[in-house]
Amino acid sequence: MIISYDPKTGQELWRTKGHASNAIATPVVGRGLVVVSAGFPLKRTLAIKLGASGELDSLNANIAWRYNKGSAYVPSPILLGDYFYLMTDRGQLTCVEAKSGKMIYEGARLPVPATFTASPVAYGDKLLLTSEDGDTFVIKAGPTHEVLATNSVEEPVFASPAIANGMIFIRGEKNLYCIGNSGTN
Repeated sequence: MIISYDPKTGQELWRTKGHASNAIATPVVGRGLVVVSAGFPLKRTLAIKLGASGELDSLNANIAWRYNKGSAYVPSPILLGDYFYLMTDRGQLTCVEAKSGKMIYEGARLPVPATFTASPVAYGDKLLLTSEDGDTFVIKAGPTHEVLATNSVEEPVFASPAIANGMIFIRGEKNLYCIGNSGTN
């Protein structure tokens, strides 16, 4: 069951049976939608229009779209620009047009096999996908899947990178890395 509440009053706004799966991923809000996903035992993603009310079922006009594969058990999806990205626990990336749910590309692969616990993050017009092996894959955002670079901290990473003041922080198993512009040309 997925239930939406007014944060000011605690009043229930809407509810739906949801996706009948374990929802570990963080919901994503943007482009007039709240998108909820789950990756185990079923892979389900559900986009609900903001402003919905009452009981939502599969025929309700407030359900913008559904997608039933490509989601992960732990990593959360991400919205960047007009596109919503889902990543499996093995790093296969799916890009969906956020508003319509139209498939842009599905199951795009990385240059090497990897397992992911960290969620993708956005840095400018790029997605950063950091694997449990400590490799960060830099993906060009947009309608074409392109791996721009792969960088490694050479130790296991299980946490999502954090971004602040133009710097990327990666917490490895033993070290905390800060990656940023040194200010020199």
